[in-house]
Amino acid sequence: MLAAAVLASAAVFHGTPAQNAPWFASLEQGGAFCSGSLIAPDRVLTAAHCVQGSSPRNFQVHIAGKALNVKGIYFPRSYRIIPSPVEPDVYSASASIDDMAIVVLKARQTTPTLPIAATPPALGEATTTVGIGTINPNGEQPDDPLQATQQARDCSGIYPKQLLHPSRHLCTQDPTAAKAQACPGDSGGPVMVTRDGQLQVAGVVTWGGETLGRECGEGPADVSERVLAHASLVNGPLPKSVAPYSTSGVRIDRHGRCHRGAWFPRTARFKIRSVRHGSRKGCIVRASTPGGWAEKASYNTV
Repeated sequence: MLAAAVLASAAVFHGTPAQNAPWFASLEQGGAFCSGSLIAPDRVLTAAHCVQGSSPRNFQVHIAGKALNVKGIYFPRSYRIIPSPVEPDVYSASASIDDMAIVVLKARQTTPTLPIAATPPALGEATTTVGIGTINPNGEQPDDPLQATQQARDCSGIYPKQLLHPSRHLCTQDPTAAKAQACPGDSGGPVMVTRDGQLQVAGVVTWGGETLGRECGEGPADVSERVLAHASLVNGPLPKSVAPYSTSGVRIDRHGRCHRGAWFPRTARFKIRSVRHGSRKGCIVRASTPGGWAEKASYNTV
């Protein structure tokens, strides 16, 4: 499910129409690229890799048929991509950790919200995953979100230990012949359990079988970020500053000096590092705030 921000999406493979999900959110820019859930009148829970580095003006959140504008984005500064131990240079084979984000809406909504589960799923407990996007290689998308009924499981024997961190990651799998699962782009969608007679979110879809070179529908298990591991971000006050994003290009001049360009917010802290592209030199700027981080490479080399 791991994909760069604003890339193509995919809906739940062999899913069925989602039942009673007024809180479901799709992140859209000319089409849905990630999923999410309304957890407070002005907060949408999704995956960090869906929105990292994005300006709030670059996409909208759609809930209950309404297109909503975004005020700001927050995610853990500890969020990172974990390269595959087998194919470290292949992005699609990478995993992630602390891959959770809060998208704050400009206007508060009256739509019902999705509660946060106070206890994690037990092994073997039934879970429900909801997402939207393309449903086949031809790029078709459903009109409404789909869901997969799965079970929480131990997948420490499936994924390399370098990628899987059980304290942060929740594994789910459909044990039936349907083999319903999330696909690339269902990222950010909620993984839910039943508590007090209602569905409550326990995880956020992040990655899965693509780290093993599997195509959507080939399994084996979905991996989501555990919500309770980020309770302070989800339930508490938001950080003092939003996640940063670039508003102009980064360049390197003929003397090898890196010019970071313009960023928002201006209070971000910056680190610059040089990179080599064969015999040529470029640079990468990393901006950090209490609300997250972003990186941007120079558009030129010298």
